[in-house]
Amino acid sequence: MDALNVYTEAEVDYFIDTIKDVKPFPKLRDLRKVLSPTLSLDKINAILKYLERSKQILVDLDGNIVWIKNNNMKEASNLSETADFSKEFLEHFGKY
Repeated sequence: MDALNVYTEAEVDYFIDTIKDVKPFPKLRDLRKVLSPTLSLDKINAILKYLERSKQILVDLDGNIVWIKNNNMKEASNLSETADFSKEFLEHFGKY
């Protein structure tokens, strides 16, 4: 039997693809509603921590997902060149 927080690459891809389709990006508190029943709460939390640590997702202090790394992005690219910012982020901080 697998641990509840063990996840596969396919589950990580599902997580990213699903939240990319939600406009504006969902708040952390809404992830369970968006990703259930496919992912358990334990898997959602484990995948979220992995994505934050690997700098593939950016969450602000209010719990808003504000940026998701594109799969085809070069490592040396800067954030403003490659970012897919939420509408709210752009309204608050401006385009660049």
